[in-house]
Amino acid sequence: MEKLNIVMTGGTSGFGAVTSKELIDTLGTHVILGNRNRQIHGAKHIPLNLESLDNVRLFVAEVIKNIKSEKIQVLICNAGMNHPDINSRTIDGFETTFAVNHLAHFYLLKLLMPYLDTNAKIIMTSSSTHDPDENALSAPPKHANAIWLAHPEKDKTLNDKMTINAQRAYSSSKLCAILTIRQLARTAEANQNNWQCIAYDPGATPGTGLLQKGTIFMRVAWQIFRIPFLRKRILPKSNSINDAGVTLASLALGNVKVPAGKVYVALRAGEITFLPPSKLAQNNSLMEELWKQSGQLLNEAKFK
Repeated sequence: MEKLNIVMTGGTSGFGAVTSKELIDTLGTHVILGNRNRQIHGAKHIPLNLESLDNVRLFVAEVIKNIKSEKIQVLICNAGMNHPDINSRTIDGFETTFAVNHLAHFYLLKLLMPYLDTNAKIIMTSSSTHDPDENALSAPPKHANAIWLAHPEKDKTLNDKMTINAQRAYSSSKLCAILTIRQLARTAEANQNNWQCIAYDPGATPGTGLLQKGTIFMRVAWQIFRIPFLRKRILPKSNSINDAGVTLASLALGNVKVPAGKVYVALRAGEITFLPPSKLAQNNSLMEELWKQSGQLLNEAKFK
């Protein structure tokens, strides 16, 4: 059996830990996890701090050393965070939630593209919060303007309430994941190498560490909703951590058949769906502009 080199962020906690364990337990896989603290037995761990673009570059250099002359068959960009406000900045000067959830992964993708194998799978984790029709427990995005998201002081759509702005920073970054995957699927590299590009939406998944920087009430409620009876009653379309993690692993291993032309895969009440994403996520002009602006931000930070 041919070895699968799998590179993953966000694989040491939440449903990502379930995913990485599933991948590690699959015969013939070589799982490389980027992480800061925790480790999963059986994986190759390389330090990664997504709040630093320079650290992303160093991580990629170590990945390339590790795989030697081989290629990467699966890239999973799953790490994410939800900062309680939009005042925090990364070492590169960008708003933290956007920088971690989108820009660092965009840079990671750009650096690893030359090392992706023919028929490789690229998966980015999105969220139901990107779609106002989902009525998620978060304010939906107003736009996907990368310049405004990186520098909120320039954003003309900010709300008077900081909590709303923080929620939109998160939901907008998850909108960016879908737009990035859609644009990637249109690149010459993706078409020439038959890459499968997937935006994975795990739906509401109570019990993860996503709200670890939220209010005490939100943190407690998020953990309580992990109880199956309460989760299914209060959040009927939500999923267990195990279901969300196993589904992501199944996508990575090719055990889920994604219909031709589809890039958005959403998990709802434990069931895989291929419904269209939000109207903003289907906007081609927005998609192309985000790719361009993300590149501009990398240049601004002196990273290409």
